[in-house]
Amino acid sequence: MMRDIESWEDHADLHERRDYPQLVALCESEVAAYPADLHAHERLGHAYVLNGEFDSAIRAMAPLHRENPDIDAFAHIILDALFAAGKTENDFDWSERPHVLRLGAEVCDICYDYLRPKRKPRSAADVHCTLMYHGYLTFTERELLEALARDPRFVVIGNGVWSSEISVVRRRRRRTTG
Repeated sequence: MMRDIESWEDHADLHERRDYPQLVALCESEVAAYPADLHAHERLGHAYVLNGEFDSAIRAMAPLHRENPDIDAFAHIILDALFAAGKTENDFDWSERPHVLRLGAEVCDICYDYLRPKRKPRSAADVHCTLMYHGYLTFTERELLEALARDPRFVVIGNGVWSSEISVVRRRRRRTTG
């Protein structure tokens, strides 16, 4: 069976119209047609979450997570579903527990270590993106920007997540004369 190369347009259209029941139906049909396609399963998990079918998302992703613990997408969909259902990461039996980052000292320390060697400031969106490599993020770019603005180690110019300029406070070196 030849896969429709333009199927992304159907997904995009349903997303744009927020027709999540139809998105679920489309994704279920793709998984049925291509059961070995892990991306199809991932899209189905996302569709379940968007449609508020949190238990379905967890049931669909659990075996995939157990078979492929190194693929973060499956664990992240489970986390999306758990958090949307008012639960925590402790409410699932993980084969490999994902690292969940909450806004606090650990996140600010990671940001400091990332920004310290940089000469040019970075936007909150860039820093937020970089944090994704460290685990599942439970906060938005805006919340990160506000937290870094409160931390005295950072210089934050602007309040847009894309237009902000974040750097670390630099200590001036004393010039010696002599």
